[in-house]
Amino acid sequence: MTSTLTSSQDSDALASQLGLADTVVDEGALAESIRKCAANNVVLPTFAQLANPTLIPSDIAAGADKNSPDSRNLFRVHWFNDMAGNRVNVPDHVVLPKSLTGVDSPIVVMFGDRFPMITAHKVLAAYSCLAPRVITGQFNPSTQRAVWPSTGNYARGGVAISKIMGARGVAVLPAGMSQSASTGSIVGQATQATSFAHLAPKAT
Repeated sequence: MTSTLTSSQDSDALASQLGLADTVVDEGALAESIRKCAANNVVLPTFAQLANPTLIPSDIAAGADKNSPDSRNLFRVHWFNDMAGNRVNVPDHVVLPKSLTGVDSPIVVMFGDRFPMITAHKVLAAYSCLAPRVITGQFNPSTQRAVWPSTGNYARGGVAISKIMGARGVAVLPAGMSQSASTGSIVGQATQATSFAHLAPKAT
């Protein structure tokens, strides 16, 4: 009884506090997401596939420009890409030696610019936030907006992912940002929004 109650409480907390329901919350919202994805020829990769890209068919993104608003690029939202968007067995990285860092342990630096669409790894973080809400009907792409608070790349990734999935994305920048950082973020997000504008839903 206690374990069942705890499990139920955990599920409720995940759904109410983190938006991570493990069952369908709203059938209507889910149906609308399915309609949007079907209209835009969007197939969503699973988290298992993104964690282990060998589970993804090798030719699924063939012919898709890795920096274009192509839904096939969702299957490139992982660390196992080279600069051209081709899959690699080991993520591109460099190992910093002690002679450079001054510490005994080697430090491995992975390259986030191998990610598609925005050349930053935050596109994966954005997908991991929106996808669970979409498949459980916690987000309706026709009546709700995907809000992405960020100083830059997370919002850019959110705009890219939400547009491909048929939703409207809104970037929210902090008031305390420096002028240079704010300008850079706004320019990057404006460029991203422009690139993905033709996938945005029509206003009704």
